Amino acid sequence: MPTLVGPLLDEDSVKVTRYIASLVIAVLYALLLVQPAPALDNPNRPSLFDRPAPGQNTAAAAPAKAATDPAAQPQGKNAPKEIPIPKLLPKQDMAPDIADEFKKAKQMEVREYLGRYGVPDTKVDYKVNPMDVISVTIFDEPELSRENLRVSSRGKISLPLLGELSVTGLSPRKIEQLIQIRYRQENILKHPQVSVHVKEFKGRRVLILGAVNNPGGHSKEGNERLAEMLAKAGGIKFDADGDVAANKIRILRTVEVPGKPKQRVAMEIDLDSLTRGDHPEYNMVMLDGDVIYVPEAARFFVTGEVKNPGYYKIKDKPISVVEAITMAGGFTRIAAGNRTRLVRYQDGKEVTIKVPVEDILDGDKNKDLILRPNDVIVVPQSFF
Repeated sequence: MPTLVGPLLDEDSVKVTRYIASLVIAVLYALLLVQPAPALDNPNRPSLFDRPAPGQNTAAAAPAKAATDPAAQPQGKNAPKEIPIPKLLPKQDMAPDIADEFKKAKQMEVREYLGRYGVPDTKVDYKVNPMDVISVTIFDEPELSRENLRVSSRGKISLPLLGELSVTGLSPRKIEQLIQIRYRQENILKHPQVSVHVKEFKGRRVLILGAVNNPGGHSKEGNERLAEMLAKAGGIKFDADGDVAANKIRILRTVEVPGKPKQRVAMEIDLDSLTRGDHPEYNMVMLDGDVIYVPEAARFFVTGEVKNPGYYKIKDKPISVVEAITMAGGFTRIAAGNRTRLVRYQDGKEVTIKVPVEDILDGDKNKDLILRPNDVIVVPQSFF
């Protein structure tokens, strides 16, 4: 009997050892599956994968997400999930005819425009226009005074004992002199003292459209500049994230040169430079009939296997697909980077372009694409 005990113990030890070895192999295989294969292929390559916090168990984190997030589960055998793609169509916030005028207008830089046409004289007195409201006060003659006189569409006002007077194109000072002369000529008053004030500026207007709080036509009282007119429109809107909803301002203006036909000119102004005061010439004096358009900042959408899917703005410089994915926090652990696709809408049609992000990170940067407004980046799920 004693000779049989040793072999029995050795056989049990072998079984236990084999069992432990199989468990270790299974665990190692599971760890390999949850690691992103591209990172294993080339450890020195820049990675877009989110990195775990210090001390985090990466082997347990990925299975936990797959277990708790139904969207991360493949549909069917080894099939990635279906990712909804939003349609980011351009907003139509101005009439088609005005949009067409912007396209047809001569595109100019602000400095080029000022160098060619000069700066409007800000010291020129306001000229009364049709539909303005003025007050006419005759000193010591209350029955001849009028508090609210609306200039007719023909540019005329009516005063007691004088009848109609044409006032369009005259400054308040010139209107005062005209009334004084007429009262003396008619032998009504020998030394009339007249005061004229503009109460409502309705004749000269600037149309303000786009990402402002009160779009529409706004009266131009005198020599208001761009910033003042934007303030009249309630200022620039803020988006849902609390950021300014625009980064550009476009101006459409009719230029009149003696002896030449009228010409439409369009200028673009950087909003940040205007607010910072980097370019004082951007805060231009607005003219009657100007159109100010504040387009909403161009945006794109990143969806699928990225850390922070959602909308992002295209600000003051071009953004590539790889940069956009970085803005969205990088890939998740189950992203299929080389199957990333760009969905773009051209002429009302949906166009899909494949972007092999992993190849780009490996050095093939020619395959990276610059985003256009309303592009959608879709990062699919890996098969494993």
